[in-house]
Amino acid sequence: MRVMRMNGHPTRRRLTQSLAAASIIAFAQRALPNLANAATLPPRPPIAPTVPKTFEAFGQTRTDNYDWLRDRDDPRVVDYLRAENAYAQGRLDAIKPLVDELAAELKSRAIDADISVPAFSNGYLYERRFTRGASYPVIVRYKQAPGAAEEIVLDVGALAADAIAGGNLQYRLGNWTISPDNSLVAFAVDFTGDLEFGIFARTIATGQVVDQGISDAASDLVFAADSNALFYVRNEPKTVRSSQVWRHQVGGDPAADVLVYEEHDPTFSISLDLSKSRKFILIAIDEERTSELRYLPADQPDAALQVMEPRRRGLRYEADHVGDNFFILTNLDAPDYRLMIAPQTTPGADHWREIVAERPGHHFGHFEAFEQFIAVEVEDERGSAIRVFSLPEVREIPMPRPDEIGVASISSFRNNEANSDPDATVLRYRFSGPLQPRSIYDFDTTTSAVTLRKRDPASRWFDAGRYALESLEATAADGARVPVTIVYRKDLRHLAGNPTLVVGYGAYGFSYRPVFSPEAFSVIDRGFVHAIAHVRGGREKGERWYDEGRMLMKRNTFSDFIAASEALIHQNYADPHAVFAQGRSAGGLLMGAVANLRPDLYAGIVAEVPFVDVITTMSDASVPLTTMEYDEWGNPAVQREYDYMLSYSPYDNVARRSYPAMFVTAGYYDNQVSYAEPAKWVALLRARKTDSNDLLLKTDMGAGHSGPSGRFGSIEESAEIMAWLIAHARDGHLP
Repeated sequence: MRVMRMNGHPTRRRLTQSLAAASIIAFAQRALPNLANAATLPPRPPIAPTVPKTFEAFGQTRTDNYDWLRDRDDPRVVDYLRAENAYAQGRLDAIKPLVDELAAELKSRAIDADISVPAFSNGYLYERRFTRGASYPVIVRYKQAPGAAEEIVLDVGALAADAIAGGNLQYRLGNWTISPDNSLVAFAVDFTGDLEFGIFARTIATGQVVDQGISDAASDLVFAADSNALFYVRNEPKTVRSSQVWRHQVGGDPAADVLVYEEHDPTFSISLDLSKSRKFILIAIDEERTSELRYLPADQPDAALQVMEPRRRGLRYEADHVGDNFFILTNLDAPDYRLMIAPQTTPGADHWREIVAERPGHHFGHFEAFEQFIAVEVEDERGSAIRVFSLPEVREIPMPRPDEIGVASISSFRNNEANSDPDATVLRYRFSGPLQPRSIYDFDTTTSAVTLRKRDPASRWFDAGRYALESLEATAADGARVPVTIVYRKDLRHLAGNPTLVVGYGAYGFSYRPVFSPEAFSVIDRGFVHAIAHVRGGREKGERWYDEGRMLMKRNTFSDFIAASEALIHQNYADPHAVFAQGRSAGGLLMGAVANLRPDLYAGIVAEVPFVDVITTMSDASVPLTTMEYDEWGNPAVQREYDYMLSYSPYDNVARRSYPAMFVTAGYYDNQVSYAEPAKWVALLRARKTDSNDLLLKTDMGAGHSGPSGRFGSIEESAEIMAWLIAHARDGHLP
């Protein structure tokens, strides 16, 4: 998804390095004449060459002058990206003291030592530890007994240092899993940020690597009960669609691996998991509106897959297994989902029995099933809460919500970090709110006692009493009421309005959750109001809110965001001359759309890895994620859907007019939103815009969609963006 989804590619690295060494200086000199005097002359923006390319569809013709930027093999591509980086850096050098101040502030807030709450799994307690200043954790475990010896499961910092010293661009640990006999750890690593993982296995006792030959994989890993068979998912080579499940014998030749399942429908992708009971290996097959689950016994790795409920258009479900039952979360006759139970011997929909009914307008998200209780996240416009029900009688156990606005979550734990013991009577959950740093709690379902287990180190520097948290509703063009969550510092509030940063997303049903953000407080403490616009396309008001912000109703997302921005002005939160907008990925599409629709409304826009070239991308089935997202954006092969997408596609609607100042980012190895989308967009904006406002493009040449790896990887970029916003709010432009 273009959202808030490892192995290296030496060919790409050699291409990047050779182009950088051989031709970047020459191109930069052409793009920036007087490069030798760059230290004393104002930087000048590079001008991308125009190479017209014509596209035809339904009798319509589009001419794209910058489609050549999609071709990685064109030597001009890296030249242009690096010239844009040089220009952006030259502009940002004018505010370098502020950038350094903010970077130091962010790093000081993140540098503390940190230890996760121990989590029990299959006889061991697991912890993830960061030493002070470390970018990567050490994962350890020990028996739940006095004086138990500690074992290192993965020293991620040491592994990352070796990988980067060996020429890899980054080290991003994906999923990891422990064999049932507790002797092995299998783990997935992305070395470039392109979502292509390498899979490794090593003995925990000795650290000996016993497997390192699987590449071009996804991150999901599951051991069979015998601890010898390892199931993993392979991606299609170009599209990065997870399309195959393979079975591998640990220590064996990957060439002998067995294909377990292949999904041929290009609109579906695969994920892999182990049931909580450890009895079944689960293969989830999903597209935007339809899903199917196949499974096999973990102690019979050669067994044939069984289908729980055959796919049919519009039916979505996910399942887990505990005891002798499957538990199912489904939208069957319940758009906002409900919880069901079925015997493991007859798990099809004909045998599903409702245990928790739907609550219209409150979307049921992730659930966790145990022998004695079941818990489910319930999402609404205030964030999310957790509902807990005892089993087998299905009696609700009241669970307090730590704050009125915020996110309680049981889905944010990974691997062996919590809630993996089916016999547990205690539920672990996280809570984070705009004024509450993330905290971890245990809820005892037998006594209803809540125990605080950990509070984020941010609590050491953060004083919630200095800030106000408010919510309002904006009225959209069609009368819809759009929730807006607002934070500001009480002593810096101005009656006539403050500089205001409005953030939004609105796609895939993913809500913009109101959680604690250290970066936000760096601008709030410098006078900004920070506002989250909960626009349609998310699920803040249930499935209806999502449906009204997708496909042929996508424009509602944009009008909602504009309405939220205007409401902040009308209610005197925002200075009308200092409203800024920020969005990432599909939220970057939102930024591009509002820049075209209401350029007068915003003083500046930050678009991070933005999905802006909608028609070109969605028309190319070889591009990652495209075929799986027809139900989100539309299929360009259908004229009505093509015309609608063309009407709002940010790239296709750039006009000869004045635009706000813009800061745009990209990742060269991004497989979710190609670097070419923001690059093309910026090139076209430079050619058409009539103003002299800032337009910066920064491409991370060693990262993908999520930016650099490590705990501090994105600090510099965040500091530059915030400094850019603060400078424009203060002076209206960079010095």
